[in-house]
Amino acid sequence: MSRPVPRAGVVAIGSNSTRMLTADLDARLGRPVRGRQETRLFLSMENGSLRPDAVRRVREAVAVLHRQALDAGAQRVLLTATSAVRDAGDARPLAEALRADTGLRLRVLSGAKEAAWAFLGACWPFGEGERLGVVDIGGGSTEIALGTRERMRSASSLQLGASRLYGTHPVEGIESMEGAVSQARRLMEGVSPDPDFRPARWLLVGGTGMALIGLLSGRPTHSGDMADQAFTREQALRVLERLAPLAPGERANLPGMTPGREHILPTGLAVLVALMDRLGVDGMTVTARNNTDGCLYEWARRQAGKAQKKTAPESPRE
Repeated sequence: MSRPVPRAGVVAIGSNSTRMLTADLDARLGRPVRGRQETRLFLSMENGSLRPDAVRRVREAVAVLHRQALDAGAQRVLLTATSAVRDAGDARPLAEALRADTGLRLRVLSGAKEAAWAFLGACWPFGEGERLGVVDIGGGSTEIALGTRERMRSASSLQLGASRLYGTHPVEGIESMEGAVSQARRLMEGVSPDPDFRPARWLLVGGTGMALIGLLSGRPTHSGDMADQAFTREQALRVLERLAPLAPGERANLPGMTPGREHILPTGLAVLVALMDRLGVDGMTVTARNNTDGCLYEWARRQAGKAQKKTAPESPRE
């Protein structure tokens, strides 16, 4: 009789939202269950520190998502954090509080690890040898990675994201929109596409892409059931120009708008448009897969490579 497939979960504290994925640790990450809580952590930072109200929101969100992961059958749960916590002057109080709440040890990912998991999460369903590029626009950082499903060739992490840009260049009209795009272009001047590796397909990971597809389709997107969807640079620019003159409350009422993104979606789109120009890319494909998928897929590959008899999965290495 074959042993049951181990099942694991990951709760990822991002700069804008905290997400959860629980799945079977097999070649297809079977029976996935996803969850998401808006926490807006990056915008709640003050002088490089996490404010008490932000810590409270994150603790509540992690507790909810941890319970969802256990209810979905996770035998082990990994807790991670990205740019906002990475930038915090002292994340120990948050880590200690989360450990007390859930028993989970917080792992703060480097920009390189964040890029690697985003790349792996976006790319694992594609064919062997297909050249892929992945862009992950987060709240505090943007990751760019190139490679194939089998091997990531290169990766970089920019200190530029939807919330970070909003903090200095909020979009409150066409003029400020142009200023945000110009600032994004200045901050990515060092980004140089690899001339020896041209991806056949570019994938966009993160809430900016999901919200863009929601506005293009006129209905909210849900990561649990959204198939990969393509868009063009022109479509992204048109949505940005549509949002720019509107007040946040007006944006929130648009059909398909992701709740909680009304302030930072324009700056996320400004990063996207500037980056597409920098990369010379006319179109991308939005995927709901992200660094949580990459974490579990790496975990699954390690489990498959071990000739162990125990069922409970081991955590992936940093």
